[in-house]
Amino acid sequence: MNWLQSRVGTLLVVVALGLGSPGVMAHAERVLTLNECLAMTLSYSRDVLKAEEHINISEGRYIEERAAALPQLKLEGNVLHGRDVSYSIFNLPPDKNDYQSNLNLNQVVFTWGQVNSAIRAAKHDKAASAYLLEEARQLALRETATVFFTVLLAEELADVARENLKQKARHLDESQRKFHAGVAMEYDVLAAQVAMANAEPEVTRAENDVRLARDRLRYFLGIQEDFDIRGELVCALKPPVPLADVMETARQKRPEISYYTERLGVFKELVTVAKAGDKPRLELKGNVGYGHTDYEGVVAAGERWDAGLFLSFPVFDGFRTQGQVTQAKSRLRTVDIEFKKLLDDIALDARDATNRVREALDIVKALETTVAQARRLLEMGEAGYRYDVKTHLDVEDAELNVRTARSNLAKARREYLVARTKLLWVMGERLDALNLEETLGVGSHGAMSSKAPPASERALHQPGNTEERTARNGR
Repeated sequence: MNWLQSRVGTLLVVVALGLGSPGVMAHAERVLTLNECLAMTLSYSRDVLKAEEHINISEGRYIEERAAALPQLKLEGNVLHGRDVSYSIFNLPPDKNDYQSNLNLNQVVFTWGQVNSAIRAAKHDKAASAYLLEEARQLALRETATVFFTVLLAEELADVARENLKQKARHLDESQRKFHAGVAMEYDVLAAQVAMANAEPEVTRAENDVRLARDRLRYFLGIQEDFDIRGELVCALKPPVPLADVMETARQKRPEISYYTERLGVFKELVTVAKAGDKPRLELKGNVGYGHTDYEGVVAAGERWDAGLFLSFPVFDGFRTQGQVTQAKSRLRTVDIEFKKLLDDIALDARDATNRVREALDIVKALETTVAQARRLLEMGEAGYRYDVKTHLDVEDAELNVRTARSNLAKARREYLVARTKLLWVMGERLDALNLEETLGVGSHGAMSSKAPPASERALHQPGNTEERTARNGR
C-alpha cells in the first residue's frame, strides 16, 4: 500500500511539472516579443523623455539668442495727475494732467561677432541635443534587449531545474519498483527520495529568478499587468566584425561622437562671445511718441521722435572679460579632452565586445556538442540502471553532467546575444531600425541557430536506438 501511495505521489509530481510552472504567471495577459519590448521602451524610458525635453530647451535657447539680432520694439505709455505749487512762478496752475505714449526701437548694428557667434553656438547646441536623444534611445534599447535575454536565460534554467526534478521522480519510481521486486535495497529508495527532495528547492529558486527577471524587464517597459514573452534562447552564430571595421563604422555612426563634435562647436563660438566683451558695440536707437499735458486749460501737446547711432566702448571692465575668456577656453579644452576620452572608451568597448562575441561563439559551438553527448550518456545510464548494469551513482553523475551542460549552454547563448547586441551598439547601428530578432536569430531555426539537437543527439530519439540494446546485452 505504501508502495502504491508513493507511486501515485511521484506520478502527481511529474504531472504537475508537465503542466508547466505554477508559480510563474501561467495565465499572463500579454505576450511580448523582443521587437515589441523595444518599441515600448522608446515610448516609456525616462532617459529618452528627458533627452526629448533637452531638445525643447535647446530650441528655446536658440530662439533667445536669435532675438539679440532682431529689432527690439517696446511700447510705453503713462497717465499722470500731479500738483506742484512751484509752477505758479511760471504763471501755470499747480495741477496738471499728463498723457504720454512712446515706441522705442533698438537694433544692434555691430557687436564684434558676439551676437552671430551666440546664434551659431545655439545652432550647435540644437544639433547636439538631437544626437543626445539618439544616444539615450540606443542605450535604452540595448539595456532592454539585455534584460530580455536575461529573462530567456532564467526561463531556460527553470526548464532545466524542472526537467531535473522530473528525472529524480522517475528514478524514485524505478527504485521503488525494483525494491518491491526484491532487486534493490532500501538504501537506493532512500537515496532517490533525498535526491528528489533536494531538487525541489532548485525549481523554486529558478522560478523566482524568472519572476525577478520579468520584474526587471517591467521596469524598462513601464507596464504593471502580468505579461509573458515570446522567444527562444537561440542565436544565429556569426563571427564578429573585424576590429578595424568596427572602429570605422563607430566613428561614422555613433551619436556620441557627433554630439561631442557639436559641443566643440558650441564652446568655440562661446570663446568668441567672451572675447567680444571689451570690444566696441554699435546700436541704432529710435523713439516715436505723442504727449499731451493739460495745466487746467493750458495745453501742451504734439508728436515727437528721435533716432541715432550709439557707440559704447568699455575701456576698462576690471579684467572681467579676461576672466570670461579664460573660462571659455578652459571649457573648450575640457570638452576636447572628454571627446578624446570617448574615442578611447569606444576603442576599448569595441575590443571588449569583439572578444566577447568570439569567446561566446566558441563556447556555444563547443557546448552544443557537449549537451548532445551528455544526454546520450544519461540515456545509456538510465537504460543500464533499468537492467542492473549501471549504479544509481552512475545515473546521478550523468544527470549532473546534463544539467551542467544545458545550464552552461544557456548562459553561453545569453552571453553571445548580449555581446552581439553590444557590438551593434558600439558600431553605432540603430537598434530600432534593425529587426533585432532577425539579426540575432532569436527564435529562428537556422542551420547554426536551431535549438533542436544536432544530428548526433536526434539519433538517440529514433526508434531502435542502441542504448537499451547495449544495456540489455551487457546484462
